[in-house]
Amino acid sequence: MRVTLYIDSDVFAGTERHIVELAGALKEQSFLVSIACPSASPLNRFAREMGLEIIRIEKQGLFDFTAVREFRRLLATGRLDLIHAHNGRTALAAAAARLLAGRGSVVATQHFIDPAHAGRVGLAACVSRVAHRWVQHQVDEYIAVSRAAERAMIERESRLAGKVAVIPNGISAPDPATLEPATEIRDSLGVPRDALLIVCAARLAPEKDVATLVEAMGPVVAQVPQARCVIVGDGPERRAIEEQIRKAPWGGQIRLPGFRKDAISIIRAADVFVLPSRAEPFGLVLLEAMAFAKPVVSTAAGGPLEIVKTGETGFLVPPGDAAALADAIIKLLRNPELRRSAGSKGQFRFQRHFTAPAMAAATLDVYERASLRDSMTAISRMEENQCESY
Repeated sequence: MRVTLYIDSDVFAGTERHIVELAGALKEQSFLVSIACPSASPLNRFAREMGLEIIRIEKQGLFDFTAVREFRRLLATGRLDLIHAHNGRTALAAAAARLLAGRGSVVATQHFIDPAHAGRVGLAACVSRVAHRWVQHQVDEYIAVSRAAERAMIERESRLAGKVAVIPNGISAPDPATLEPATEIRDSLGVPRDALLIVCAARLAPEKDVATLVEAMGPVVAQVPQARCVIVGDGPERRAIEEQIRKAPWGGQIRLPGFRKDAISIIRAADVFVLPSRAEPFGLVLLEAMAFAKPVVSTAAGGPLEIVKTGETGFLVPPGDAAALADAIIKLLRNPELRRSAGSKGQFRFQRHFTAPAMAAATLDVYERASLRDSMTAISRMEENQCESY
């Protein structure tokens, strides 16, 4: 089975990270996998570094005729058997190409609780609804990255009930040998080596609600003076967060270094990891922290509910509740044994449920079902043609 993972984004975020992890795990199993993406996409660079075949598909708009033509050719000539799409536009192009080619399979993964099309209104909403319903008839199998994403899909379209496989994201266990020492990371950030370090790695966007973490640091610092917080990431809310930190009396205890390529090393240097999202479809950074045996604090919203065992591997608090967030952080900072126990249990949970090989194995099952559906369709078509010939 020749499979391509298709995304037309020009950024590198959670979805693109998922594709890299899935492609790498499939390759480890000697699977014939390629990545289809724009040539300027950061994903293109990662694919080259991994030695993967790249199908260059430049982004052309809502309906990409160029992509449809190229995928129809690849499917029709047998150079591709299955297209795994990772957003609405790519699923539409893949479905159209498969229909024109008369062979092949299409699998689509839903990465978000509220995708962009869910917020459209008026004529745009009507056109989008028609297009998505057509795609739903054409896609062989759907995958959701969490139960929360699956529920949201079915609430938008009840006909998908029972047709969605929930496969949690997985990551490869980070190799400590490739990371910077924790002491050097702390030195570079201006964090004392003996400080109790809270780390958050998130895009500075409204849905990540980093502002609530900044607010929560007030009571944290009052109760645990040696606490420091590093928030890694960039985004549209950076200026607002910088201003919030500047005005806060405890702002001197918070570092905002922006986007860092060594974010994984910063996570390893933490004592506690925090993700304060208002709503989170999954939360890959939680897995990274758990892989390093770090206790985590997150919100009881979406994916974290399925990752964090509150009271065991860390704590879940209500979204937007700075007081509850502060209480959970303080509880961990004040109790070294609790931090050790929660981190150890979190690491075990990661190894058991959220590795890249486990994700790849479950995804292969979906591919096989989609391929079987394509084979049955081809047999049915042959039988119809034989009947017509008689």
